[in-house]
Amino acid sequence: MSGYFVTGASGCIGGWVVKNLVEAGHKVYALMPHPEKIEKLKLIMKDTDISKIEIISGDITNPDLVKAAVKLSGAEHIIHLAALQMPFCRANPGMGARVNVEGTINIFEAARAVGLKKVVYSSSTAVYGSADDYPERQFEHNSPLIPHSFYGVYKQDNEWAAKVYFEEAGISSIAIRPFVVYGPLRDQGMTSTPTSAIKAACKGGAYEISYGGEAEFQFADDTAKAFIAAAEKGRTGAEVYNLGGGTVSMEQIVRAIEKACPASKGLITFKDTPLPFPRHKDTGELAKVIGPVCQTPLEEGVRISADYFRTALA
Repeated sequence: MSGYFVTGASGCIGGWVVKNLVEAGHKVYALMPHPEKIEKLKLIMKDTDISKIEIISGDITNPDLVKAAVKLSGAEHIIHLAALQMPFCRANPGMGARVNVEGTINIFEAARAVGLKKVVYSSSTAVYGSADDYPERQFEHNSPLIPHSFYGVYKQDNEWAAKVYFEEAGISSIAIRPFVVYGPLRDQGMTSTPTSAIKAACKGGAYEISYGGEAEFQFADDTAKAFIAAAEKGRTGAEVYNLGGGTVSMEQIVRAIEKACPASKGLITFKDTPLPFPRHKDTGELAKVIGPVCQTPLEEGVRISADYFRTALA
């Protein structure tokens, strides 16, 4: 089995990455600025599995520490997911740049220092523009990048930096751009409220989702599996791919929540304001590289999420 160095392990995608890796028998080293947050993983993992994670206390913004941590781990793979979400970058652009941009540079520098030749990291569909920026109000794999947020700009910077690291240092990389990730552990970011609605429904309370319209939703476990599959591929270059998934309406989200939690019928509502993002035309580019991409049907993903929340509440 392989060793994996993971950042962002207490976040949504990172938590599910760690869960999958530990359950598959891999050795996991998690760099965490707040090691106590590993407790969040109790929502989706057994205590015995959490105890198998080798936690390295440290901040992604400290270059010397990151190099030392990667060297100490001896890991063969890096999956870099640590980042501040869009609202935090908007509130504090300087800190957002230090974590999202400098933090990613520190990961690539650590890989160079120890001789690792591949990094897998998270980008975002925030690198694209608004719906009005594109013909037919949709984007695909090779559409122009026109970010309108600090968060999107930082992610685009990372994509270009990765290309330079390949050209100058021979470090290959695969970045994946998720859209709207939902499921247990998704508790931050502007698109996180559908997951909060599932949790509220499990408690029997009312909840208003902060947006409406249609968007491409991806179950957290599926998203994590895509990053792991990317890490396992021996690709050369600095590649970036959109993570495909089914486009669904907020009406469908609410119906799925009501089906998973019948007592919530009529209690879950949403604002009739769509996200400003264009529609995604999935051309299947990621699947051509990593193989079939897991796509859990919406109703099943919501049901699984509700089961985790109910177990935690019990």
